[in-house]
Amino acid sequence: MSVKATLLKRGATPDHSFSVARHDFPYFLKVWHYHVELELVYIVRSEGTRFIGDNIDRFQAGELILIGSNLPHMYQNDNAYFEPDSKKRAEAHAIHFNPTFLNTTFSDIPELVEFHTLMEKAKLGLKFSARTVELVGPKIEALDKVDDLSRMLGFLAILADLCKDGDAKTIASSGFVNHFEQAGDLKLDKVYDYVMHHFQEDINVDDIADLVSMNKSSFCRYFKRTTQKTFTEFLNEIRIGFACKMLVERQMGILEISYYCGYNNISHFNRQFKKKMGLSPSAYLLSRKA
Repeated sequence: MSVKATLLKRGATPDHSFSVARHDFPYFLKVWHYHVELELVYIVRSEGTRFIGDNIDRFQAGELILIGSNLPHMYQNDNAYFEPDSKKRAEAHAIHFNPTFLNTTFSDIPELVEFHTLMEKAKLGLKFSARTVELVGPKIEALDKVDDLSRMLGFLAILADLCKDGDAKTIASSGFVNHFEQAGDLKLDKVYDYVMHHFQEDINVDDIADLVSMNKSSFCRYFKRTTQKTFTEFLNEIRIGFACKMLVERQMGILEISYYCGYNNISHFNRQFKKKMGLSPSAYLLSRKA
C-alpha cells in the first residue's frame, strides 16, 4: 500500500528551540515523509535501508545523519525485524530543529559562518565520518539527561563538532532539487511517493502522467522543468541506488539484482549503472570488497 509523503511538524515548542527524542521500537515505521525542521539521527541499534532524497543505501548501528529541511526520507528495517519471534530492536536518537535556529540575534556573528555552511550542505543530507560519530554519539545520548541550559550548550557543542567534519559525505545526488519547499505541489508529491514504492516494477510514463491527471507530453515537460532532469533519469537513479545497496549486501548475483531493481535487460542495467556510478556493477562490487 502506498503511503503519501507526509509533511510533519516537529522541533521547537513554546519553551524549547529544539527537540530531543529517543526511539526504541521493534522496527522503524516505513513512512516516506519530510518536515521543515532539520533532523540529526544517531542510530544506536538497527539496520536496514534508508531512503533520503533520491539516494537509497544501507544503514546500521553507529550511523550519524543530518537530514536537511524538507528533504524527504524513510527508514526501512530488514525483513528479520518483522518476524513474529524477532528479538531485534530499532533504537535511535533524533534531534529536530528549525533551519532558522540561531538566525535571529546570532545571524551576523562571524564565528557562525561554519554553522550556516553546515545548514546549506544539509539540504541534500550529510553522513558523518566514524570519527565524528565516536565523538558526537555519547553527547547526543546525554542530552535528555541534563537541564535546559546544559542541553542547549551541549547541542551547540554537537553542532560545532559536525561543522569540523571535513569527511562528511553528501547523501542525495547533486542534481536532486528539493521541491517539497514548494507548498501545494501535490503532483510531485504523488510521483515521488509512487516511485519510491513501485520502482522495482515496470513503470510506464503514461501511467505516471495519468496519476497526476496530465497527458504524457505535459507531464514530461513539467517534471523536467521542476526537477532539472527527465522522469526516466530520476527513475534510473532510484533503481541504481537500490542496486548499489543490494550489491553491498551480496545476497544476489548481478543478473538477479538487475531484474529485482526493475530492469528487464542486463545490458541496459549495466549501461545505466556505469552512467550513474562511473564503473560497471562487477567493478563496483570489487571496489567495495577492497
